[in-house]
Amino acid sequence: MEFGRIYGVLENDRRKIWNAEYKHRYRRNCRKWWIYFKTVLNNGKEIDINKNDIVIFVGPNNAGKSQALKDIYEICETKKPSIVVKDIKIVKHAGDIKMFLENISTVNDHGTYKNYEGLGYSFASHSISGYSRDKYYGSARSLFVAYLNTLNRLTMSNPANLISRKAAKKNPIHYVAFDRTYREWLSENFKQAFSKELMPHTLNGSNIPLCIGDAVKFDKDFIDEQERMEEYAAILDTYKQVQEQGDGIKSFTGILLYLMLDYYCTFLIDEPESFLHPPQANIMGRIIGKTLRENQQAFISTHSEEIIKGLLDVCPERVKIVRITREEDVNEFSVLENEKFNEVWNDPLLKYSNIMTSLFHKNVILCESDSDCKFYSIIENYIKQLEGKYSETLFIHCGGKHRMAKTATALKALNVNVKLVPDIDVMNDEKVFKGIVEAFGVEWTSIQKDYNTVVSNLHSPKEEIKRNDAKTNINRVLDSSTNKVLSKGEIKSIREAIATISKWDNIKKAGCASLPAGNATVSFKKMDGILRTVGIYMVSVGELECFVKEVGGHGPEWANTVLETYPDLDNEVYDEVKKFVKQFSS
Repeated sequence: MEFGRIYGVLENDRRKIWNAEYKHRYRRNCRKWWIYFKTVLNNGKEIDINKNDIVIFVGPNNAGKSQALKDIYEICETKKPSIVVKDIKIVKHAGDIKMFLENISTVNDHGTYKNYEGLGYSFASHSISGYSRDKYYGSARSLFVAYLNTLNRLTMSNPANLISRKAAKKNPIHYVAFDRTYREWLSENFKQAFSKELMPHTLNGSNIPLCIGDAVKFDKDFIDEQERMEEYAAILDTYKQVQEQGDGIKSFTGILLYLMLDYYCTFLIDEPESFLHPPQANIMGRIIGKTLRENQQAFISTHSEEIIKGLLDVCPERVKIVRITREEDVNEFSVLENEKFNEVWNDPLLKYSNIMTSLFHKNVILCESDSDCKFYSIIENYIKQLEGKYSETLFIHCGGKHRMAKTATALKALNVNVKLVPDIDVMNDEKVFKGIVEAFGVEWTSIQKDYNTVVSNLHSPKEEIKRNDAKTNINRVLDSSTNKVLSKGEIKSIREAIATISKWDNIKKAGCASLPAGNATVSFKKMDGILRTVGIYMVSVGELECFVKEVGGHGPEWANTVLETYPDLDNEVYDEVKKFVKQFSS
């Protein structure tokens, strides 16, 4: 299988080519450059990547996310010893690389040979004749791959040396300075995050800084163009410059400067969220997703759910998540395919939950509601503190039982250590319960008999209402008074007369202790034991609120009242819930 494919396509995309001569050459020599990656990972696993995938490396700290990018970049040039990524196979299906260079480079014709110069490269025509036969990129790596790590991004936006318009562009700022297309794109995307324009100061002197400020517009006539340029330069002299700003602005600008160069086939971006606040990180994710063409790939390492959310908001069909974990010196890789992740992301409640955060934690506990997560996490944190440890567990609510199987399946595909803590009435709906059980790898047939025994032994004295009984009780209430209007008490009595009581009500309020003695209890304990071995911990007392019966109510209000009434977590009212939490938090 193929780990990745990088497609670089010379075609007229949404960016207009303003220079007529360049546009002519561009169309005349339009052709595809296909580069396929086949990457053999450290554990021997191979991962197939589509031609336009945006691959996101996630995982705990020190798992190998950034190293994976570094390995890929190094091996792109030639085979070298590596740590996380063992090897890549590049299959090239391309036209003449010289023709490609003719379109993107400054060409110096020396008669017997030509020299091609551009950003990060200088090639003599005779030195690249064997490119298509080489296994790796060799010296042509800089033509196809942009590697943006956290360190070099901080200097990418430093002022570029001043050059003539026809000179080779050795810095991305040179493209901005001499091409309105790049200039407009850069400023537009910078403004999304920082509400200001970004402009190259070409009349600054020996270098070209990027200036931050409002767009300059004149409402007067000038004697000549020289006067206009001088006044424009005077205004830019008053603006702040990028290299003098904080690391967030510098890093953000550094990524933009390379994303705008559309001849790259692939981008390796290490922690694009570095130095950014969450809103700007989300915007960066969106910009990456909207900018990359259908024949471009990106490999991104990140600790930020906002980067992922930004990407998913604009191109969910392109996102593939690879979670890296590390035990000793061995890296493990788990892949969540586009379509599997879309099942979760298309669910509005899960989309706006903190499910993304789970990708960066070692342990995840799934609960039904936000109040369950809040209460259990407070207890779990307290237990860890008593043990002299820090909690590494994330609690996520699924917005109800119906989403538990879907969420667990997605996280397990990424090798996240997932446990589930549902109320005991999760058994109420056989289809839902079966889905959850199978999501955790348990064959339904292995517990089906015990499940049926438990359910068949649950009964309620008012599971159904007989018509004659309802009629008798209602008439008794109606005949008890001659008033024209029913009182609140009478309305309540009528409702009670026709109300049914679910057979699950008692077990939810009292837990497994309310099960009938004999077969039902035996079968439940057997089934519960099997589920706990795979990480499903049904609330033995029924539901969360049954752990502290000294306080009435339900949901978030109940949790708040309990914590306000008993602020000391060492209080004995918490003993039972502590015992339960210890079972799944170890």
